[in-house]
Amino acid sequence: MVPSDTIASETARRGFLTGVVGIATALAGCSGSESHSSPPESGTIVTDHVATTTRSTGDRPPIVAPREDTGGGNTDDGSTAEPLTLQTVESEDAAEAFEFAEGATNVGAARRLLAETEYDSESVFVFQTRIGECYRLKLNYVTRGDDGDPNLQFCRVIRDAHTACDREAFDHAAAFVRLPFRGDEYGGLSAGSGGSCDPIPDRYNGSDSA
Repeated sequence: MVPSDTIASETARRGFLTGVVGIATALAGCSGSESHSSPPESGTIVTDHVATTTRSTGDRPPIVAPREDTGGGNTDDGSTAEPLTLQTVESEDAAEAFEFAEGATNVGAARRLLAETEYDSESVFVFQTRIGECYRLKLNYVTRGDDGDPNLQFCRVIRDAHTACDREAFDHAAAFVRLPFRGDEYGGLSAGSGGSCDPIPDRYNGSDSA
């Protein structure tokens, strides 16, 4: 039997985290960055996709290369480049360029997804972000706008109750999503990151799946 004080502690933890998720949902739409975009007003749901995530603790993100060039060029220590946030992988060469931080989780699955992608007809969307230590990143749904550009909506779910975490600490998570079309078939891409895993908006219901 689980002690009553343990049950009470876990109930309190989940109640606090649920409140945090509600606040995060309200704030997500306030960001003007591409990595927190709203889903398009029209388009179709993409169901034929495969996703996996990797995670690292502390300040170092799980993907350490490639990095986003900030315009000043790369130095030997990479200090002029920022950690990758959004990227499309369109070739085997680009897939092989990925390097992961020591201690990152689920790296084998990420490498397999990249290696097994048929880049003649598929591409891989990569999204990296900070995430609370008590949450895990989840792909909620994928849409493709009328202009052909994909939009991926991510959400956060509470990690297993037995996972030790600090509600004030942050990790980094990266998602790899295989899409059923080549990267040169679309001119742009975007991702949104909210708090709760909301249902697919009604405007997409009944649309043809890609």
